[in-house]
Amino acid sequence: MTTPHIQTAIPQRRYQLGSFVVNILSDIKSDDPVDYHYIMALIDEGEQQPCLYVTAELNPPSERRQGRYRIRVLLEDQEKVMGSADEWEDIENFSLFSMGIAAKLYQLSDEEPKRLD
Repeated sequence: MTTPHIQTAIPQRRYQLGSFVVNILSDIKSDDPVDYHYIMALIDEGEQQPCLYVTAELNPPSERRQGRYRIRVLLEDQEKVMGSADEWEDIENFSLFSMGIAAKLYQLSDEEPKRLD
């Protein structure tokens, strides 16, 4: 799977979404060529590694007209940029949007996220 290369990060929030645990990370240090603002990692119950990542990344200055941050989805060997907006700077907006992506991809639309911390 394509994954962010996280050296250090601070867990900010945890949620239960069906049988999955959602971790929202910030203050991310990485050797990747992007500047991560937040990373959502989705982990299936009983698994050690995430099955999905959604990232909020700082757009390069030449691409900031559409928004300061872009959303990228990393699933298996696929990755897709889902658009740019200034609103992804807010952890609440990012958390809700990224969990919405996870719910669609894993058919969890009937599940309500439950905050664990």
